[in-house]
Amino acid sequence: MVSGVRSYTAPVNRAALPLYVLPLIAPAVTLGCNGKISRAECVAMLDRYIDMTVAGEPGLADLPPAEAQAARDSAKALRKSDSRYLRVQEQCEAEITRREFRCAMKAPSPETWQACID
Repeated sequence: MVSGVRSYTAPVNRAALPLYVLPLIAPAVTLGCNGKISRAECVAMLDRYIDMTVAGEPGLADLPPAEAQAARDSAKALRKSDSRYLRVQEQCEAEITRREFRCAMKAPSPETWQACID
């Protein structure tokens, strides 16, 4: 090292580094972990809930597979055409976090799904 010239490879004070970096990465961490979800993710999450609730409707188990699928598709289309579905979708986009989304998508039942977002 030349006298009076500081080396560019000098160690960085690592204790001070988080103070400068945290404001820059905090918004990204928040969005990545618990930020709001997209419209497509809301649709997928709501579809999952509808699929679970429609699957539990009485009488579907007694139908042949093709008829049961047609009945499920019809029930799903009917629910999605209801004006309340659009309000729920808008609320989902505004309020549901990524953590709630991940929980709901893994939920094995409608009750567990609901617990994820309550």
